[in-house]
Amino acid sequence: MPCVVALGGVLAAEVPAAAQGRWFKGNTHAHSLNSDGDVPVDEVVRWYRTHGYHFTFITEHEYFTDVAPLNALFAAANRFLVLAGQEVTQRVEDRSHPGGARQAHVNALGTNRLVLPLGERNLATGMSIAATFARNGQAIRDAGGIMQVNHPNFLWSVPLADMMDLPDSTLFELWNGHPIVYNLGGTDSTGHVMPSTEARWDSILSRGKLLFGVADDDSHSFRPEDAGNPDLARPGRGWIWVRADTLSPTAILDALRRGDFYSSTGIVLRDLRVSPGEYRLEITPAGDRRYLTEFIGHGGRVLATSTTLRPVYRITGNEGYVRARVSDSSGRMAWTQAVRVRR
Repeated sequence: MPCVVALGGVLAAEVPAAAQGRWFKGNTHAHSLNSDGDVPVDEVVRWYRTHGYHFTFITEHEYFTDVAPLNALFAAANRFLVLAGQEVTQRVEDRSHPGGARQAHVNALGTNRLVLPLGERNLATGMSIAATFARNGQAIRDAGGIMQVNHPNFLWSVPLADMMDLPDSTLFELWNGHPIVYNLGGTDSTGHVMPSTEARWDSILSRGKLLFGVADDDSHSFRPEDAGNPDLARPGRGWIWVRADTLSPTAILDALRRGDFYSSTGIVLRDLRVSPGEYRLEITPAGDRRYLTEFIGHGGRVLATSTTLRPVYRITGNEGYVRARVSDSSGRMAWTQAVRVRR
């Protein structure tokens, strides 16, 4: 999403040109038997196509998938697309941490070749997590892709400080559907309290860093007989809606780079606009569910709430940033991207 700036003393917004495009539903994190998933990659792709998605990335650990054969079987113009990617399974030596290492995994989205993590057996020594993010991020960009920081609370691995040097507009997993990545935070084995990924996001935004929050699956388990097992990493738990003029790799990647998407675990937005002086949503109702929209600013403070299907926040210029969180009476969520606000 754009940055809100002041023009002649009046708040205005730089709205992306693609704001007139369509919404496409997609997943940025999926595994098959080519790494640690439980079905062949064509079954992974088939699941997403038959469940109403418009696209999915394939992100195996240290394995680059040629998506051309998959697209030959499954792609359809403006209906479905498979995008190339990979998970870079970086570990960082830290002898003070349980297991002697921290996990600094990132996804490489839209790359054209394999990106290998640093170190023997993926273990970087003598360097910080922030340094691996910088190196791996550059390698991903050199391969034509976008970096996404994965599950920062997994094994309580990524300190907040290590995310502060990330470039603006970096993607990170605000909501990862894997059951053991601790999106909601908690207490580690030393008694240290780790914030939720959303609280982490507000801390980063409040320090002036603009990251884009992603919801995705991190899916590994696709076998039908396991569909009811909450302890497995099943598909369909989190996704993004990307606004683009067409369903193509270039259009999707460009929209991700500019933050023209929102994240969801079930709520659908019909529209999302930042115009001069206001932040406006339109929610698509489902059944008799009730909705609460919270507009959030600096420090994670709730600036305003709305229970309507067309919530609007009037920007004053003192918020630091503005984002929206929508929840419904069934527990489903949606998160929009933050916009910087300044006079």
